[in-house]
Amino acid sequence: MRYANKILLAAVMLMPGLCQAATGGTDKEQHYNITLITLVGLMLVLVLVIGALAYTLAQLGIVVKDKSLKDKNQGIIPTVAMLLLASVASLTAKAQEAAAPIVDAIDGIPASEFYTLMTVIVLEIIVIVMLSAYINQLLKVLRAKPELVAEVTAKKSWFWDKFNKAASIEKEKDILLDHDYDGIQELDNSLPPWWLYGFYLTIFVGIIYVYRYHIAHTAPSSEEEFVMEMEKGEEDKAAYLAKAANNVDESNVVALTDAAALAKGKEMYLATCAACHVADGGGSVGPNLTDDYWLHGGGIKDIFKSIKYGWQDKGMKSWKDDYSPMQMQQIASFIVTLKGTHPAAPKAPQGEVYIAAAPAAGPGRPVRRR
Repeated sequence: MRYANKILLAAVMLMPGLCQAATGGTDKEQHYNITLITLVGLMLVLVLVIGALAYTLAQLGIVVKDKSLKDKNQGIIPTVAMLLLASVASLTAKAQEAAAPIVDAIDGIPASEFYTLMTVIVLEIIVIVMLSAYINQLLKVLRAKPELVAEVTAKKSWFWDKFNKAASIEKEKDILLDHDYDGIQELDNSLPPWWLYGFYLTIFVGIIYVYRYHIAHTAPSSEEEFVMEMEKGEEDKAAYLAKAANNVDESNVVALTDAAALAKGKEMYLATCAACHVADGGGSVGPNLTDDYWLHGGGIKDIFKSIKYGWQDKGMKSWKDDYSPMQMQQIASFIVTLKGTHPAAPKAPQGEVYIAAAPAAGPGRPVRRR
């Protein structure tokens, strides 16, 4: 049992290192590798199972008076403990190498560390199988010797006695309290060791938690995680809106009305369109953009299409390779605002009068005819 205790103590002391190895670094925005945490946790559980089986084997060896069987586990547990410590040390060292990129990885775990973990786990399983086989041999010996069975039966289970210690039935009268509730009496039993150990473990975990999240700040607190998630949400929202805006074409474009979009549209108009249409839209080489006469339609979709594809026969180039769909929408929306304004030197009308189509009548609304 002393080896099992030492292994458990080593595992507890190495928990901060395991947490560090299971994350992507010491920055606040970390990514926990669930596969790595699972494999390390399985490795620790198997070590504890080996400790329990080895102790059971040693006790049965004492009962059957077979020292050779008793000592077979003496070299097993230290070997597994060293494999465990070597693996954890390798993982911790790897986690500290933040600048070294992972070239060969399996599910986010460096290949060398993954195979080391799997090797340790396989070895532990082999050791468990061997210990189980030895225990089965001893049980066969016990079945053949009834006097030994009686001796084993008389002994208390080490596990139950250690982790669920309580007063025996014969001694309950010594811890009986005077309280009587409708015939139900109360014993002054101490809390079982397994409960106390669990409570002590929560204290240890709490200390690690406070140090990690509130003192060392090597991981984000709940509030910091909330802020990071909100920032990420805003970034995702902006990326989605940018992507959605770039899905605009001449079939679904609508006129923008917010000041920021119109300001950007005006800036691009002055940089590229004003050379032919003049800054106030009065026209020079290109037609007047402020009157009701249009060569290719004066609706937002028509203007967007003209900007996008151009009119090569009239000397207007296509701007689809220079501006994104969102930018062309902003330019077209600004041009729409020029209608009805009064330029300094308006060019003579060109094309045909453009009359915007009336919006479709909604249900229950009569169409007014002239």
